Parts: sequence; structure tokens; C-alpha cells
Amino acid sequence: MANWYKIPTSSRMKEGDYRAGLNALNIVFGAVLGFVLVGGENLPIFDFVALLAISALIVMMIQSIALSDFTLFSVVVTGVAIYFLPQMAEEWFSLTKVPKLQPTLATWAVMATIIELSPREKSDDKTKAATE
Repeated sequence: MANWYKIPTSSRMKEGDYRAGLNALNIVFGAVLGFVLVGGENLPIFDFVALLAISALIVMMIQSIALSDFTLFSVVVTGVAIYFLPQMAEEWFSLTKVPKLQPTLATWAVMATIIELSPREKSDDKTKAATE
């Protein structure tokens, strides 16, 4: 709290900034995803559950972008899943399209990747582990 009046001298995020960015991103896109899924409200129950399951799986993949040690792999697998989302929904489950679901998930994944790849300071725990 002692630096509340100072201007940062580095463009690197601190751990708290990184966590705040991820939390904000997840809150915003969680709300947007809820709004987008309203488009599927008239689906039969099985189809709606299938749509929720597919969406939940892709959201977990988006979360792994920031939390996995294998960032590139997570980005690629998530991108492929989002790209093939309409085909999975239509062919495997015969779901009608929820038009804004794919761009919502894609934007969320891109933003998570940007936050993950943005320069940030090393946390003390990682620094201690690397020196031991």
C-alpha cells in the first residue's frame, strides 16, 4: 500500500495484476456466455444439456490456457475445439446453432492468451523454486 501514489516504472504485470486480469476476464465472459446461451433456451432438455456440456468443456480448456504449464498446447487444442464447435453441436448432437457462442468463446480464449503471454514479473515462489 506504500506505493499507492506512484506510477509504475515497468510494463510487466505483477502477480496480483495477472490474477485480477484473469478474474475480470472470467467474470465478464461468464456473464456473456450466460447471455449467449439464452439463445438455446427453447432447446429440448437433452440438447440444452449437451450444449452446456460442450460449452463447459471449452471453458475448462480456456482456463487451462492460463493455468497449464503447456500454454501453446492448450491454445492450439482450445482453438481447434472452438473452430469445430458448430460441427460438434450440429452433427454429433443435432443441435441448432447458438449464433454467438463460437465468437464468444473464441474472444474469451484470445483474451486469456493475451493475458497469459503478456510480460509479467516472476512470482517469488517461482524464483525461489528456480534457485533451489
